[in-house]
Amino acid sequence: MADRVPTGWLITGAGAVLLASTAAFGGLAEVPTPKPPELSVGQHHVGAQLDMAVVGAALGDRVRGTGLIPAPGERTLLVVLDVTNEYDEARIATAKDALGGVAVEGVDLHRLDATRVADGSGVLFLQPDVPTRVQIAWTVPADAVRVGEEIRVTLPDATLFEGKLFVQGSYWEDYTVGAVVTVPVAAVPADREAS
Repeated sequence: MADRVPTGWLITGAGAVLLASTAAFGGLAEVPTPKPPELSVGQHHVGAQLDMAVVGAALGDRVRGTGLIPAPGERTLLVVLDVTNEYDEARIATAKDALGGVAVEGVDLHRLDATRVADGSGVLFLQPDVPTRVQIAWTVPADAVRVGEEIRVTLPDATLFEGKLFVQGSYWEDYTVGAVVTVPVAAVPADREAS
């Protein structure tokens, strides 16, 4: 008798039993996405093979050494980080998987600029295994951030994809927030403000 039952019926029946038992235990609910870790100033986060630690933040107007000129109604927000590229190749510094992926929660950021703190030179690439203290600057709406308050700086994470078959090389994808750092905002020293 069993050999007279079509195989398709058996497979369909087994699938129906599986779906019914899944529904009985709550269905196919989504697994909640874990929240990124909350860090404080100086704590390190490794994401997208970058070791990053936020050192501080400051707010000013036209800040020397940033290359940014705020429009009327804007100010300049600075975030200083210690960064080491742990990947075995140089990285474009302002790419989304590197410094370009750093952001501030709830703040509309414009015109990214990145410089080395040591000599004020522009950061084009992050070389492998070279610790660098960098300053990221953006222009922001004047009322978005105030001196003395805290901001939440988000640090990027990404997955390295190695191309096979039709795609050659490697690239970063699946961009996410890897960690959040709460940092107080200081005033840019007066000697750094352009007149």
